[in-house]
Amino acid sequence: MNKFLSIFVAILIGCLSSGCSTMRESVGFGIGSGVVAGGAVGSFSSSDHGKGALKGALVGAAVGGLISYFVHKGLDKRDEETRRKTLFNLDKFGVNGPQNISGGRPAITKPVVSEDWVDTTINGKKLIEGHRVWTIEEDSIWTLEKNKDKK
Repeated sequence: MNKFLSIFVAILIGCLSSGCSTMRESVGFGIGSGVVAGGAVGSFSSSDHGKGALKGALVGAAVGGLISYFVHKGLDKRDEETRRKTLFNLDKFGVNGPQNISGGRPAITKPVVSEDWVDTTINGKKLIEGHRVWTIEEDSIWTLEKNKDKK
């Protein structure tokens, strides 16, 4: 039983340490780990070690590949959400332009945006569903904020 636990822990550590790789590398690593673990478990648990190892390796390859695929996909989704939250909120992280400029700190104004609703219409054989149209009325511009530290 200790051999099974040791093999499982080794594969788990290997899978978790391969987080910075491509999907192909992750799945390949998962299949390889599954072959080794499944072959070992199959060999130990069967009276015919050769057949048991082969069956275990096949099952391990399938399970390892599937687990690696879903783990990698979940990590990619989490990383994409983190990137999106960071990039769209740079001002919260103090990244909004050059610093230490005399007369004030540069900033970018928010654009003025208007919203119009277009009703649902029928144009011949086409149904055009109601929708919003957003228009930028005034672009963002650079401005100098007065330094809050200076009084």
